[in-house]
Amino acid sequence: MTWNGRCWLLRASISLSLGGLGGALVAGGCGSAEPPCGEPWNPCLITNEDGTSNGVCGGKCVIQPMDSFHKPMLLWIGDADDPEPACEDLTGFDLQSHDTEQIAPRTSFRFRTLLPGDEPCPTCKCSVPYCRMPGIVAAHSDASCENTPAETLRPFNPPWNWQGECTSPGTVPAEEFSAIWIAPVPDGSCTPSAEGEPSPPKSPAKIAVACSGVVWSNSCPEIGDVCMVNQQETNVPPGWRYCMIAQYEGPHECYPPAGPGERPRFSDKLTFYDRDLTRGCAPCVCVPSRTPRECVARVSAYSDRACSEGALLGTTTVTEGRADRCLLPEEEGAALGSIRAEWDVNELGLCEPAGGEPYPTTVCCLPEPEG
Repeated sequence: MTWNGRCWLLRASISLSLGGLGGALVAGGCGSAEPPCGEPWNPCLITNEDGTSNGVCGGKCVIQPMDSFHKPMLLWIGDADDPEPACEDLTGFDLQSHDTEQIAPRTSFRFRTLLPGDEPCPTCKCSVPYCRMPGIVAAHSDASCENTPAETLRPFNPPWNWQGECTSPGTVPAEEFSAIWIAPVPDGSCTPSAEGEPSPPKSPAKIAVACSGVVWSNSCPEIGDVCMVNQQETNVPPGWRYCMIAQYEGPHECYPPAGPGERPRFSDKLTFYDRDLTRGCAPCVCVPSRTPRECVARVSAYSDRACSEGALLGTTTVTEGRADRCLLPEEEGAALGSIRAEWDVNELGLCEPAGGEPYPTTVCCLPEPEG
């Protein structure tokens, strides 16, 4: 931006702070051929060539973007084989300095679309769900299974991948324990994974470039509008649109369409992807289906090492995803010699893979002029 352009921005910002004094404080250069750049007070309105005025906005007044979006930008959309414009080449006539200015010189985004069949990310898979028996059991010296420095735990773990058959990890004398602590059923739900190599995407159906310039608040007649300085339609070449771009990747909602007689809103929703697809892929997840999943194991403890019915100390149930259990022996003075388990409920449920797609960026644009 030239010195004259910066001078106008300074004058405009100061004049806005004057509020209602704008009509009373008229700089000596108002309406003169020589811009009053030596005078800091210049609340003069900017008048377009057709006699209309956007207040002190020498540019395009648009509705304020929503909180989760960047300031409005100019967006060019073209075919993949079209010559891509450069943001610094966007120039236009400055209404205050009467000079040619760069209107949106900064390249903020370079986008592409994806064609049907493009799979630039690995394929998401889900493991088969299953119910797992408790893997951690201990003889506890406290009858409530409370862990304190004075209490002791003696491991009585079943073998790895225990299926519930009778097992005897050893013998714990009666005087060395008061209860049997059983951990919850381990999680055996679907586990997501990414498989396969992504296929190189085909040529994009469309490419896009977003260019940003100066955007000012509180300089348009409508409260809530912002001024895209020097970016009025007469300065913007064909093929460019006024758009706001989401700050965070993923789906976002745009403004609803404007009603009859209302000023246009950023209501045209477009979806793009990073030009080089370098921002990675969404993580793979497993989404449970409508079939409920539940794993409830009934665990029994015995005083002998053979799980004999006459040596039963007690039985309790443990459920996946819930708290551990504390089993009190029904027979005092008996040792702990073995455990066995069976499923009360073994509902595996179902799940479907999700995720794994490239991160999309939501772009909301003003409607294109009819005709």
